[in-house]
Amino acid sequence: MEVIRRLKGTNFKIRVAEPNITEDDAQAVYKAVKENCLSGSGPYNKQFEHEFSKYLGIKNAIAVNSGTAALHLSLEALGIKNGDEVITTPFTFAATPNVIVVQNAKPVFVDIESETFNIDPSKIEKSITSKTKAIMPIHYAGQVCEMDEINEIAQKHNLHVVEDAAPAVGALYKGKKAGTLGNIAGFSFFPDKNMTTGEGGMIVTNDSELAETCQILKKNGASKRYYNTHIGWNFKMPDICAALGISQLKRIESIIDAKNLRAKIYGELLDSVKGITTPVVRQYNKVTYMLYSILTESLTMREKIRTSLEKHGIETRINFPSMHLQPAYAEKYGGKKGHLPVSEDMSERILGLPIFINMTQDQQELVARVIKESTS
Repeated sequence: MEVIRRLKGTNFKIRVAEPNITEDDAQAVYKAVKENCLSGSGPYNKQFEHEFSKYLGIKNAIAVNSGTAALHLSLEALGIKNGDEVITTPFTFAATPNVIVVQNAKPVFVDIESETFNIDPSKIEKSITSKTKAIMPIHYAGQVCEMDEINEIAQKHNLHVVEDAAPAVGALYKGKKAGTLGNIAGFSFFPDKNMTTGEGGMIVTNDSELAETCQILKKNGASKRYYNTHIGWNFKMPDICAALGISQLKRIESIIDAKNLRAKIYGELLDSVKGITTPVVRQYNKVTYMLYSILTESLTMREKIRTSLEKHGIETRINFPSMHLQPAYAEKYGGKKGHLPVSEDMSERILGLPIFINMTQDQQELVARVIKESTS
């Protein structure tokens, strides 16, 4: 009943994601408000940046007001704009290519792996031109891309690597944390992520010059009050959001463990369902399971499952329709069906199931039961 009460006004008894807000979180925000720490230049921002960089084991962290802003400023700080090309994945949320376009650069979509849904490193090099300046992979659902191969290609062609680590706070790749594997990275703390600041994001880098540029850019390009050395934006994170982030970060490892437990339960419940593939995790990766996506054998099967779940009040997501076929991108860059066959195929068969910290086993069993009934 608690879940239903929280979701009053929606048609779903089980949402695809829910933020995990504790009394400690609420008290942290309350304390910041009572101290009049509201703007993006207060003590909680500095503390959050320090603790986040310490958690990752990286030199610099810059708090901003969204994951989109984190990626946007990363590209601007690297000087990527005006006709430059950035290689990225089509199997992502629109923010990933959008930030490239708003820099007047061009997103060059490269197809994905069918197992992890991450960008396929073996297909990157043939898309590199004299205009290519960076590779921007996203760690789908919180499973890190094949970063060794991506970095090798980048070094060979003198390219920057910008990690879209939006879903991957705490993810590991061969013992190294997501966000520490390229030149610069952006995280998101939107409410559907494993940790949230309401709205918010974080840029991380070991390059102190890049970090300083990002700090200036997020404050309308001012290196000090009324002294503008750059053209920038107001991308600051409010201090009350940073206070929430500090509180959430304290338990991020337990959150990831809880998500992995729920993924394990799903795997056991769905293992016997014919025509469904559960997430494939490579042995050297630790996944955050910001999403839990199953793959069905056909579009018809996916739609039958999706419709049945929604009739039972269970929300799902199609993560993601292939970006090169989205109207805005198809019109601007001429994307057509057949250009990126793996991404297109996955887009027609992928289905994101509910997964969140407070999800009960009874709820997971209900999801699995509805899926089994709809496929029998």
